[in-house]
Amino acid sequence: MKTDAELFHTPGKPNRGPAYFTTQNPASKRYAKPAKLMENPDAIVIGTGIGGLSIASTLAQKRGMKVLMLEHQKVPGGSTHCHELDGFEYNSGVDSIGDMDPRVGRGLFRATADFITGGKLEWAKMPDGHETCTFGDDTYWWYSSPEKNIEWVEKKFPGEGNVRKYYDLEEKIQFDAWSWAITKMAPSWVPEGAREAFYATLGGKWRKYMHRTTADVFMGELGFSKRLAAIFSYMYGNHGRTPQHSPFAFHSANLYHYRDGAYYPVGGPSQIANCVIPIVEAAGGQLAVSTPVEQILIENGRAVGVRTADGVEVRSKLVISDASAWVTFMELLPEAEREKHGYAKRFEQTGPSPAMCYLFLGYDEDIDLPKHIVWHMPSYAGVDPYDLDAADMVYKGEMRFEGMGGYLLSPSARDPVYKERCPGKSTVTVLAEAPANWVKRYREDPSFRPAFDAGVRDNMLKLVHRHMPVLKDKKPVSLHVGVPVGCNPRAWGGCSLGIEPSGDHFTRDTHWLRPKTPIDGLWLTGQDSFSAGVCGAMVSGSLTYAAITGDWLFMLDNRL
Repeated sequence: MKTDAELFHTPGKPNRGPAYFTTQNPASKRYAKPAKLMENPDAIVIGTGIGGLSIASTLAQKRGMKVLMLEHQKVPGGSTHCHELDGFEYNSGVDSIGDMDPRVGRGLFRATADFITGGKLEWAKMPDGHETCTFGDDTYWWYSSPEKNIEWVEKKFPGEGNVRKYYDLEEKIQFDAWSWAITKMAPSWVPEGAREAFYATLGGKWRKYMHRTTADVFMGELGFSKRLAAIFSYMYGNHGRTPQHSPFAFHSANLYHYRDGAYYPVGGPSQIANCVIPIVEAAGGQLAVSTPVEQILIENGRAVGVRTADGVEVRSKLVISDASAWVTFMELLPEAEREKHGYAKRFEQTGPSPAMCYLFLGYDEDIDLPKHIVWHMPSYAGVDPYDLDAADMVYKGEMRFEGMGGYLLSPSARDPVYKERCPGKSTVTVLAEAPANWVKRYREDPSFRPAFDAGVRDNMLKLVHRHMPVLKDKKPVSLHVGVPVGCNPRAWGGCSLGIEPSGDHFTRDTHWLRPKTPIDGLWLTGQDSFSAGVCGAMVSGSLTYAAITGDWLFMLDNRL
């Protein structure tokens, strides 16, 4: 059997896909705004996040369609692209992907990733100990094996909770998620009442545990101690809700996603779009960066094209938005159409996921940095370090950066060809949650920024020096701090994960946040139409394709 390295990346082996981006040839040199947009495309895709890339590639390959991809930013990719600053690459969203190796687990997303990239994208397996979490002075390792995690938990915390029962429940919840996916896929002619009856009857543990909090299930049903419940909740930053507020079903879905390991795209996240776009172009499609859409054109209740910020109108019978549900329905639709379908009221019932404040560090030397990801929980005097909700309230409620938590990693260490692409350079990224009101103040009040930037910078640097002590005496040549970190300049509250992943989002909102919109000719893709995160958005492309074409066998072919 081939080793992980041989399957996902062989050092020294020529890249099978497009040439990697390098310091000398960054992504910004690959892409430019076209002088003219193509006329009469078979489909228009608004936004080039992984959802937009996925549907465009699928339409090109399966139907030979000429797809016009319209991107607001200078480079495509959404959260899969890298910010290019001072000659360094800084990730905007892809740091770790799970479920990518069917030999050791579900491999749920590998087939889709391979299909949309034409099999040109390679994946690097991260270390067996792929993450750590720190609570005060205590640090714990998380491994790419449930049995290995069960072993250390039972040894270190005997009698503090039924860990095996948790993993069994996690599997049952994930199995029952099929009912939710089927509900999303149901044709538009199926009445919402019928869809809801189906989902309510067959949703099983997936639906049941969407309305039970993570803290309640861990400490109540599973009998976990407060300490152990917090340890199993360390990954709450992946969905933006603390244990007393997050739906247990979705929290367990995040843990399940990484139960068999974590992977990283070889060549960095920008390699995803670099592999997809030639496929779209080969079918006669076009990528137009620096071309924001101003409005979706509606005539007689049907989407017939778009108008760009330059005033150019392009017509197509098929308009697919990867610009998020908020931007699509609240900003791109004409006001009359927005009111007709009651979107303002729908958004009053929900909210955006958190944004992220960030610290980017670049060093002009090759430094041996860890490959694993570090989760450092917020910690304040007088607050139990294992009380995540209380600490989160202090951080966000009082905006106290001293004691803030963070999510730390070194992209340069995770990419096995980074030294080839960017010799003599090293990078570090630190993220922390930032509520929408922080983003608003940061954007609108210049007097707010200096203190905010200083607080984030100084305290994130403390985390870096604690967890990467080799950097204590090294001065970065590139340092950037700010909020938000995402690539959608119009994102609701600067959010990173679209609409908040609440229990209601996966039950009530399921029926209106789906590929088919009430407007003929207009379709939705991306994480809001399916599930939060890069993989959820990637799968949304397959789901949207099947909904548009009726080719449901394609979903089975891609193991979805």
